[in-house]
Amino acid sequence: TMIEHMFDVAQAKEPDWFDDPYEVALTALAWAETESVEAFDNDALTLSYEHLRRIGDLFHAQAQRRLAAVDERQTFARDGYTSTTAYLTHRFRATGGRAKRLVAEARALQAMPTTRHLAEVGRLSPDQVSALVAAQQAAPDAFDDAETYLCELAETLEWVTDLRKATAYWQQAVAPDPDVTSQRSLTYLFASRTFENMVKLDGLFDAERGAQLIEAITAATPLPDPDDPTTPAHRRADALFDLVVSSGDQPATPTLLVHVDASTLAGDTPTLAEIGDTVLHRPAIERLACDAGVRRIVFGPGSELLDVGRARRLVTRPMREAVIARDRHCTFPVCRRPAEWCDVHHIEPWWAGGTTSVANGLLLCRRHHTLIHEARFTVSGLGHQPVFRRPDGQPLERIEYLDTG
Repeated sequence: TMIEHMFDVAQAKEPDWFDDPYEVALTALAWAETESVEAFDNDALTLSYEHLRRIGDLFHAQAQRRLAAVDERQTFARDGYTSTTAYLTHRFRATGGRAKRLVAEARALQAMPTTRHLAEVGRLSPDQVSALVAAQQAAPDAFDDAETYLCELAETLEWVTDLRKATAYWQQAVAPDPDVTSQRSLTYLFASRTFENMVKLDGLFDAERGAQLIEAITAATPLPDPDDPTTPAHRRADALFDLVVSSGDQPATPTLLVHVDASTLAGDTPTLAEIGDTVLHRPAIERLACDAGVRRIVFGPGSELLDVGRARRLVTRPMREAVIARDRHCTFPVCRRPAEWCDVHHIEPWWAGGTTSVANGLLLCRRHHTLIHEARFTVSGLGHQPVFRRPDGQPLERIEYLDTG
């Protein structure tokens, strides 16, 4: 194999040369460059690729270990670089985003000894490490106690997507009340013109709104047509534009397939609550259900299918217009954000049997809608006479504004 040949060549060299691992690596690379790939049979070709890929992963782990030391000592300062990110961006022609991720991962791995060791011996891939780093950054104190378990889980699970989902559920268990506002403060969307006079989008969304966006685009993307040469990416771009400009009888809100187990629906500790591949907390699931077409799929403790709720448009356009005509703006006592910033919230949740009616609905802006579903505040009564309460149960008094019209 390539590795055996690499060490055969290395041992034939002078002893002091063999002490330089970089020269050994370059020897292996030079040997790989001289191989005739066209002459490989399929098995040899696959094996050769897998060897190179795994060696690359091992070198990546070692590079990250050294990057952590570079970052700590700031060895780049002698050349005038102002940060580790700036150093990587210029020295290795990396994008700012990739440089930041590499630095953040190298720093996090300093507090993740088991993860770091398994990466350095080739038992965890870079993508598995990234998933574990994300979990550590989300709940660093809890991760210290759970690292061994999560690493064992990572080695057991065959797919990285399953590991991400498992760590998402772990985060939900150790931090059952996520700060949605904090996550949303990290979101962004850039739209810029290219030299070809086209427009490029780049963005980052929180889990809840990101799940909505993915499901909406997926639902609006047409299936491939044998006579249509367009790529999936092209069709997704068309779907996104159609969603943005949709109006009238073409609602942009997608039908959401909510996978949930009976205990979650009953308000117990959640074990399954997903939209697509995104793990969400129950408050987020309920919040999404307020203004979307939902098909609820309920599972029992043995994964048996208990119920498939019928798809339905929970808030129709005429109903929303009626609620807007009545409420005019966000109905939270200290807010008057305009109707176009608002969702129609079910006072009695649909999950709990609440009706889809004007009397059971009211306008809430996205921020206060979030606060209600996170149980920081509650609302009861009817849409035209809602009663808002603080977390301690005390009612919130509505501010009366002077009508200057």
